[in-house]
Amino acid sequence: MILLDNETKSLPKFISTQKLLQDKFVLECSFNDRNNKNRKQKMRIELTICDIACFIKPHSDFVCDTIVRGILPKRHNGLESPTVYVLVTDNKFDFYNITEIADKKYRILDRALQRIIVQMVFTIHQLAHFFILDLEKDLEKYQSKLVVVTGDLYLHSDSQISKLDKDWRYLQMIQAIKKQSKSNQKGYCKFYYSCLLSYKTV
Repeated sequence: MILLDNETKSLPKFISTQKLLQDKFVLECSFNDRNNKNRKQKMRIELTICDIACFIKPHSDFVCDTIVRGILPKRHNGLESPTVYVLVTDNKFDFYNITEIADKKYRILDRALQRIIVQMVFTIHQLAHFFILDLEKDLEKYQSKLVVVTGDLYLHSDSQISKLDKDWRYLQMIQAIKKQSKSNQKGYCKFYYSCLLSYKTV
């Protein structure tokens, strides 16, 4: 803070290179060109603090690579998260692909086995309970900068729950997610969804 002509002026805040690296997480994925099916196009997605990203039907390699890169050092284009929290909402998640990528591509199998936290839910009630009641305390416990949610559980019909109740729970979950994302000031809280945010209450 400096004084010029009896007016207080604030100097621009200094941002170090380390801080700039810390506040970004880059994801790269490829997809088929609409005009030429034999050609692949690449897309680069840059996430910053508290971003929420949703990918519909992502490739297993993309999901698993993102999870492993969450614990890589920043100098290797990772997030350098103490842990990565993975919430699985179906039985289709490829756990072995994570270990293969961690071992063969990044050579950090031991670190991946220690730092990737996996939890499974089997019902919509368990999913809602996690987001509304467990999300905040689990993130604080594991200090996760990256949360990955996979599967399409919320799109499945369930005779045990009415459409009205399902829509209400959905809105409660989204509010809990956004609240936790905005309130996390210790670092990032990134959420990766394969399906939840694409659900619409009709």
